[in-house]
Amino acid sequence: MLRLDAPQRGISSLAISNHGYTESECGYSGPGWSWMWVPAPFSSQFVQAQFTDRVFKKYRTCQKDLRAFVRENLAENSPRWSKRAAAVLRDNTAQEFVLVCSSQWVAAAYEVRSGGSAEAGTAFYNGWVDAVNADPGIAYTLMASGEPVLIAPS
Repeated sequence: MLRLDAPQRGISSLAISNHGYTESECGYSGPGWSWMWVPAPFSSQFVQAQFTDRVFKKYRTCQKDLRAFVRENLAENSPRWSKRAAAVLRDNTAQEFVLVCSSQWVAAAYEVRSGGSAEAGTAFYNGWVDAVNADPGIAYTLMASGEPVLIAPS
């Protein structure tokens, strides 16, 4: 079963974006777009999400920053998945999505409404978790996939 820790259980934000995007603001409130990363999302224990410390004005910039994170920070631990995931992100046109990389990790990009924080991803991610839990076979299909799977809400 998929579960995401509630914010009071220690969800942390990452100050990992040192790229100088002119259309972004380093800040923790919307409106804009942000992203999160969840290692070991199919764990039977509570999983821990990590959020970027930025809310971007444009969704494309948010995705560019997520792609940089995947290439620069995940390649050492998972070179195969990081290269393939970066390629999937480069070709993506969805504004909000969940990117599943086997049982290794999941990333999500989502909208942050005015007055909301980057941790708005918790609700977005939990909605995806509920959809996957409605059909447990989906989780096994995602974990067994040999390629990153990008899921955009309809």
